[in-house]
Amino acid sequence: MTRPRALLAAAAAGALACAGPAVRPAEAAAPAATSGEAGLGEAAGRATLARFARALAAERWPEAWTLLSPRWRAATSPERLAADWRGAGPVAREAAARALALAEGGAPLEAGPAEGALRLPVGAGRAARLVAEGCRWRVDALE
Repeated sequence: MTRPRALLAAAAAGALACAGPAVRPAEAAAPAATSGEAGLGEAAGRATLARFARALAAERWPEAWTLLSPRWRAATSPERLAADWRGAGPVAREAAARALALAEGGAPLEAGPAEGALRLPVGAGRAARLVAEGCRWRVDALE
């Protein structure tokens, strides 16, 4: 499957629900025209990853926590996120910096293994993973 078709398959159902009935699938999966993070296009995914990485680097824990996937928000808190970040040492900062550089540089996202998921390869065997929640991408992993 080609990259555009894979992205369309990964985001079509959620994107259509977000866009409303007047938008065709190809339009719904197109990157957002603005730099915001709303919607399920590739640009919105990169914007979400960049915002998450910047929030972590600046230690804005409540902001970073709101960008986590539902499963991680249910399992943690902003305080726990801060403790985990500090406990991970320089590895966490390096992963966030790498994801930020790639996201801001326009690196392409790949369709994830599940429908409604995207991933950004950040190194050998490592990736940042996004999942759709409503009409927005949320961070499910930053390896």
